[in-house]
Amino acid sequence: MNRHLQNQRQSERHAGQRVRVDVYAARAGDVVAFNHRWRDRADHRKKGPIEIPNGASCVRIQFHLNDRTGLNLRFCGAGHGNPGDAFWVDSTGCPTQPSTDPQMPVGDFHVTPSQLTVVDRNSGEPCTLHFVLRFTGDPTPEDGPIYEYDPEIRNGGGGID
Repeated sequence: MNRHLQNQRQSERHAGQRVRVDVYAARAGDVVAFNHRWRDRADHRKKGPIEIPNGASCVRIQFHLNDRTGLNLRFCGAGHGNPGDAFWVDSTGCPTQPSTDPQMPVGDFHVTPSQLTVVDRNSGEPCTLHFVLRFTGDPTPEDGPIYEYDPEIRNGGGGID
């Protein structure tokens, strides 16, 4: 079987896959510390980089914020803002500006105060996507500081564009 047909069949098998990421925020003095756990489609709980298998395409990644800081944290861009303010991604290194990466088009983002959903196309060659989850909190969303958390996604590649 040729490689293109094999990749297409594998992509169809993984299409529509979902990954749930629970993001935990806690306060240690003046510092907000983050960590996360994620679950694959078999509901296995994992730590570390989020892994998208080879051949998976249009993987819906749902980030759920568990705020234990007392700062009323919420995703940037929730409500009246730009969903792209909540999630910056770059395949070349830690992002320092809003995302333009074709693996995760901003038009596919959906954000509420406690949940962010993005779609990972996972197309092309395997790569590591560096991303920043961005939150705001008290005193007010407009004036409060931005809190950032920067885990990774390891794309297996081979998804259909």
